[in-house]
Amino acid sequence: MRASAYLASATLILSAFALPKPAHAWGKMGHVTVCDLAYRNLTPTSRVAVGELLQSRNGGITVPKYKKVAARHYTSFNVGCLEEDGIPRRNPNDHFINFSRSTSQVTGDTCPAAAGDECIFEGIRRDLATLKDVSQPRVKRAFALFAVGHWLGDIHQPLHVSFADDRGGNGIDAKVTGGCGSVHYQPDNLHSVWDNCLLEAGLLERVRQRTDYKKTWSRWTITYRAVDTLLANTSLTEEQQIVAGEPWRWAAESYAITLDPAVRYCVEVGNSCNYSATSLLKPHDKRLEQLNQSYLTQFSARAEDRVRKAGFRLAHLLNQALDPAYQGPVQDGLQQP
Repeated sequence: MRASAYLASATLILSAFALPKPAHAWGKMGHVTVCDLAYRNLTPTSRVAVGELLQSRNGGITVPKYKKVAARHYTSFNVGCLEEDGIPRRNPNDHFINFSRSTSQVTGDTCPAAAGDECIFEGIRRDLATLKDVSQPRVKRAFALFAVGHWLGDIHQPLHVSFADDRGGNGIDAKVTGGCGSVHYQPDNLHSVWDNCLLEAGLLERVRQRTDYKKTWSRWTITYRAVDTLLANTSLTEEQQIVAGEPWRWAAESYAITLDPAVRYCVEVGNSCNYSATSLLKPHDKRLEQLNQSYLTQFSARAEDRVRKAGFRLAHLLNQALDPAYQGPVQDGLQQP
């Protein structure tokens, strides 16, 4: 449906990514940014643990082959965070949380009744437990590591905490006048505006505008430079504040953005946030939102902040899982190049 730090200057072979793909939270650039930021904030002990799980010097981790799909090969954590968007998806229902349109706020970590036990909350719980369990096979723990990285990206993308009938904004057509930054990316629905457009027009565009930007950069270099920016703009005190709380509270932050009328995702009618002013659910004829550069200016900083918080919070959870001595962010134990 809907729908990541260096490890020795991450190298990879991803032979399956050319296949048709569904919408991703933050797109590939956003997920790699989240997980690179997290990796750079791991303690030395946690970094050693991640390296042992990947065993990059021995050729990395290979995804078992699926029917008619070539195996994917990883030697880095940040790019491994894309695994959960590989086709076919391992845990397709853990990428999002679907609430009823009458839900006004997130108040706990239980998946909505209609979802049973399948939503981001359960994905985080399950895969953190697997990651912590040293009795589990190394490869299983490695993919749990990748999955936790992906879920933390997803839970911070507002439209992944939303409603089922319009697929988190995939069912709302959107066009952006002037496109999304100098890459001239043009989204086709509101979900893709939040997945890609806001970061392309904001954080990533600022990286491109620097005098050292080169079109010959390798694919992920722009995300590494974006993480440099996020690290430089976050103080230790702020980081300590960011990591406080737990995943359901981070989902609550996302959901509050989702319901903001200015986001133009849903329309408040009484106690419900409807598909449109005249329809509770998505009708056969989809809405079209014509967005301009003012919308990008208004929300690109919000999207950047969500990615930043996702990265620091992911590091916090991974440090808790992998470093018994970890007590929280400290000046010299984190934010290392």
